[in-house]
Amino acid sequence: MTYIIIMTTSIIAYLILRYGFGMDDPETFMKSMGIGVIAGIARLVYINHKREQEIEADAATESSTATASSTYKTMERTDNNMEGSRTGTKDLCLQLLDKQGIEYEEGNENKDEYWIEYKGERMYLRMSNERPFITIFDTFWRKYPAENLEMVSTVRKAINMANLNYNGFKLLYSFNEDSMWLHTSVFMLMIPEIPDVEIFFTETLDQTIFSHRAFDEVMFEVMKEQKND
Repeated sequence: MTYIIIMTTSIIAYLILRYGFGMDDPETFMKSMGIGVIAGIARLVYINHKREQEIEADAATESSTATASSTYKTMERTDNNMEGSRTGTKDLCLQLLDKQGIEYEEGNENKDEYWIEYKGERMYLRMSNERPFITIFDTFWRKYPAENLEMVSTVRKAINMANLNYNGFKLLYSFNEDSMWLHTSVFMLMIPEIPDVEIFFTETLDQTIFSHRAFDEVMFEVMKEQKND
């Protein structure tokens, strides 16, 4: 290919020198050959430079790929080590209960349920090392006569309003024979990475107690509103 470029360039240069500049002497052909050789050398230099750039680019790509692969493997090993040493949600909660001196007993039917006594309320926690969330149930803490339909309607309205006004808990109700019972559920993330997790755990338990007062306040407002009507 280089030989063809040299000959082609030489012929073109010769024709230009002879017919364009009127140079028709023995040295004209030698000059045209020199121009062709220079063009060939220039092409060789260009090709070599381009090959060096391609080699450097390939080397950089291989290095980047190797670095990325090594980084990924390192991160994967780190994640596996963290996963293996991380405290599960259930184990974390049991540790926090022990720290606060709160006694607990495992449920008879479900190994992920634990009953506790907290500030005069008997409630149970549903928690597992397989999930990062816990659910706390404070059940049967208030009752109303089921046959009093007006009261049942008022309680339902207060429950709905409390659930809309507050985010830390959910109020529920059920009917058992002649009574309407109120219950509280709290659903919360509980993982070791939470800052001041011990305080956060206590505040989560307190949400069940706070739900009683919140309901009473809303119930009072609903009944006052109905009285004014």
